[in-house]
Amino acid sequence: MKTVAFAFVTTLVPTVALADEAAPLTVEAKAAEPANTINLSPLGVLVGDYALTYERLFGGSHGVIVEGIGSRSAGDAGSSLQFGGGVGYRWHWRGRQNSGFLGLMLAQRFGSGSVTENGMTHDMSVRSTTVTANIGKRWALTPQVNVTFRIGAGWGNHVATAKESTMEAKQAEELMNDILSFLPIGFDGELSVGYAF
Repeated sequence: MKTVAFAFVTTLVPTVALADEAAPLTVEAKAAEPANTINLSPLGVLVGDYALTYERLFGGSHGVIVEGIGSRSAGDAGSSLQFGGGVGYRWHWRGRQNSGFLGLMLAQRFGSGSVTENGMTHDMSVRSTTVTANIGKRWALTPQVNVTFRIGAGWGNHVATAKESTMEAKQAEELMNDILSFLPIGFDGELSVGYAF
């Protein structure tokens, strides 16, 4: 009987130790962890989508996000340059910075662009509004340095308005808006390096 009790205790002790490592942070540990992060996307140089993101974490699990956005794109049929911002919410399921998360974002962008149709280029003003759900992960490399990744999709409303009042410009505007309204989809993403404080 003593052997059985000893075997039970020796298997229970490592299990409890492992459970403690995976347990959520205590209130004291959450208080010691930085609640603010500011992140910058280094990939903006490659893909043309720049973002500066600030997040304030409340109670270790609930994050409020404010984001500044700048993007540029170019293709055979036109180009655009947009600036804007977004606000959002993240739920960190491990109750800390170093955690996966689910979130929602509302973003608004304004800018200008050009559309080429029948060999003519027409300048446009461009407005985009998106509401997206996302999933992501923040890896805390040190207590201050982190890498954050998120991807999401949802509803998007994109509108182009011709800056000229010529018939050709209005036709280009109509064509562009037909294309933009065909798929009212918004995308959201982040791959950034950040600092917690």
